[in-house]
Amino acid sequence: MMTGDYLSLGEQILFNWFETLMMKSIAQLEGKPLENGKLDYFKQEFLKQFFTHFVSIRTLAPGLKLAYKGREDEITALASVAALTRACLENYSLFYYIYRDSNDFQDIRFRFWSWFREGLMHRQRYKMSGHAEKREEESQEIDRIFAELQGCRLYQLFTEKQKKEYQRVGKWHYCGKPALLRKGGFSQAFSDNFYNFFSSYVHPTSPAHLQTSQADYETSKANMNAMLTPLFICSALYLHNYWILFQEILSGVNEEDRVFVTSWCDLGSLTPFPPQKQSRPGVAPPAPPSVE
Repeated sequence: MMTGDYLSLGEQILFNWFETLMMKSIAQLEGKPLENGKLDYFKQEFLKQFFTHFVSIRTLAPGLKLAYKGREDEITALASVAALTRACLENYSLFYYIYRDSNDFQDIRFRFWSWFREGLMHRQRYKMSGHAEKREEESQEIDRIFAELQGCRLYQLFTEKQKKEYQRVGKWHYCGKPALLRKGGFSQAFSDNFYNFFSSYVHPTSPAHLQTSQADYETSKANMNAMLTPLFICSALYLHNYWILFQEILSGVNEEDRVFVTSWCDLGSLTPFPPQKQSRPGVAPPAPPSVE
């Protein structure tokens, strides 16, 4: 197969191929010991959550049949797929930023535990009866994590204002969503257009949502097909970086699988802007970029 052939495969073939590769990648690590506890556990959980979104999109993409007053109409789940695709893009970009953007383990450790701490802080906002003890435990863990991370290099690079934000609300990075996608391998043209499009679409009262929902089925289906391109690119980039982190997975991946993934990774960098050089599956990762 030529590289271009992998990009022109049918929708269901692409869904099947990516789904199979993700399932293999997840299964290869099941039951393996975790060297770094939660840090390694969530490294795998990120992909599992992405996979859940991916399968949901696959289920919705062919469209739905709506029965009303004895009449059956075919409709698209355009807005639902857009929201799930945005979730996939955000999942991947955070996974990349935490685990692949730097080769320095201390930087990875700082980003992971800062992300984890931010999640705990977010949960503190919800005051539910019967959970006071759990909230107190998590409050103590928030303080413990903060005490451990204050000496980290990345924390010391924060301004005084950023340090206060980190302590008060948990904010730990200052990259916008499109910038995170660019770090993860998307070109500037792709990252800006994709993210802006999906961001406008997830709001049910947005003009994009309301106008497209009034379009005929064929037009909506064409828009749906266009949405799947960033999803497949993101899936390839995820697998590419996941295989670098877990080299043992490559034993279950054949050469055609690698070329297939690489072809879709390359599509994500097609742009009039100079593309960033990416390492290929099975090849050592590049030197870490400078920390912003």
